[in-house]
Amino acid sequence: MYPASTRSENRVKQFEDLHDSTNWAIIQHDGWHLPGTFEKHDWCGKWAYRGCLNVAGHFHNETFRGMGYLKTFQRSCFRADCEICMPKWMGRSSNKATRRIETYEKQSHRKVKHIVVSVPKWDYWLTKKEQSKKAMQVLKSLQCVGGAIIYHPFRYDRPLKEWYYSPHFHVLGFGWITGVAENYSKNGYFVKNLGTRDSTFSTFYYQLSHAGIKKRNHSLVWFGDLSYSKLEVENFDNDGMKCPICEEKLHELVLIGDISHKPPDTDIELAVDVDDFAIVKYERDEEDEREDYNPRLEIMKQILNETF
Repeated sequence: MYPASTRSENRVKQFEDLHDSTNWAIIQHDGWHLPGTFEKHDWCGKWAYRGCLNVAGHFHNETFRGMGYLKTFQRSCFRADCEICMPKWMGRSSNKATRRIETYEKQSHRKVKHIVVSVPKWDYWLTKKEQSKKAMQVLKSLQCVGGAIIYHPFRYDRPLKEWYYSPHFHVLGFGWITGVAENYSKNGYFVKNLGTRDSTFSTFYYQLSHAGIKKRNHSLVWFGDLSYSKLEVENFDNDGMKCPICEEKLHELVLIGDISHKPPDTDIELAVDVDDFAIVKYERDEEDEREDYNPRLEIMKQILNETF
């Protein structure tokens, strides 16, 4: 996980200010809208537990000897649209994107650049797909060999504190980026090279915070040398799903012991009595996300059925 720098914290504050603007929740164009404008699921943000009850595998560790391992987490739908889980979508997407950029930097010995491609007003009527195709042609003509492109359908008017339709693309890419003036005189697409960034993660995080969102469309797209067909990146997504004591797979747990043994609702890792917890043995599906879904009730039903 890439920690938030001071600069990224400032970006978050800027985002919060933008989010409080008058028309954040209602502005849209051709189905495109801003993140975090839909209601959450009833379980979004609720605290739950993952852990390992493999006592035998913990014998070598003095702290966890005879005990289970537990870590808390907050449930998340990881939807860009969710009013609660949007920051988690931003964080997870930014982590993955940063790993991809850094992998290419190491392989190519190049530094990523932040580039902005603005759509001229006479192309505002085009669909996003058509605008994106033209933007990609522009990037290719400027010798941008690949990167990530993020669509922003709207800009923010600070004096009026309102968003308005003004499509443009933010690119974290690689290449020389030459012939900007010649390109503008040729097709009217204005390109601004903002150069290298202090933090790739915080740049992605901030740009995703007000990216365009539309069902069945990607907010971030990889192209050129960084496309999925050309660049392979090691997957670390499951690293946090193994027990740090015995390296067994972590399972979702539910409290079956006294309520006084309930872990606090905060990010924490701790040793627990294995008699107080049970492994949730079922797979979640769409039916589990019904309004009356209760993981503890489900596991208790399972235990009662097995007992009687």
